[in-house]
Amino acid sequence: MRRFGLALLVLLAALVVTSLFVPKVAVVVVEGNVHHDAATVQRLANVAAGDPFLWVTATRVRALGEDPWVLNAIVVRQWPDRVTIGVRERTPALTDGVTTWADDGTVLSGATPAETTGLPRLEGWGPGRVEEALVLLRLLRPFGVLVISYSPEGFDILMDGTQLFTPSAEALREHWAAFVSHRGGRMAVYPWGVSKAHE
Repeated sequence: MRRFGLALLVLLAALVVTSLFVPKVAVVVVEGNVHHDAATVQRLANVAAGDPFLWVTATRVRALGEDPWVLNAIVVRQWPDRVTIGVRERTPALTDGVTTWADDGTVLSGATPAETTGLPRLEGWGPGRVEEALVLLRLLRPFGVLVISYSPEGFDILMDGTQLFTPSAEALREHWAAFVSHRGGRMAVYPWGVSKAHE
């Protein structure tokens, strides 16, 4: 029995050592990347041509999923030598000119000018209100948000054809129907309803 166990252990060790050399990754395909180039995705996934095919595991590619730009990723081994890395990246949603955020509030460091051009701009003073600004952006995106300015009193939001003040995202939600039906020009949300300035 002891000899059998020893033989099994030697066989297992031989298989592990062999798997380091055969088979090897010959082709790495990257799909779905926009911000990161294919080489960066491969580096984050720790996968390259010539790597041991059987050693491309979930543990090894973990760093790819930890990158802030990567919303989710899947790595598929296709016998005998092909690895496909599929990524879905976060997209920039809001910028203050220095920091850029995705819709879920993730800071996207390294956003290029091409990626931030045309994004709604966040401005303001006082305690940061980024999370609430992102909620407002998601609510108001169909109306062409250009600038979201915040202060301790609330938010001034410039959109295509509308300038809106609201003390909070929750206040706007409560009076959403009134906002939509009276949209255009200067508007303000109050606890009792929506007021429209007549110019």
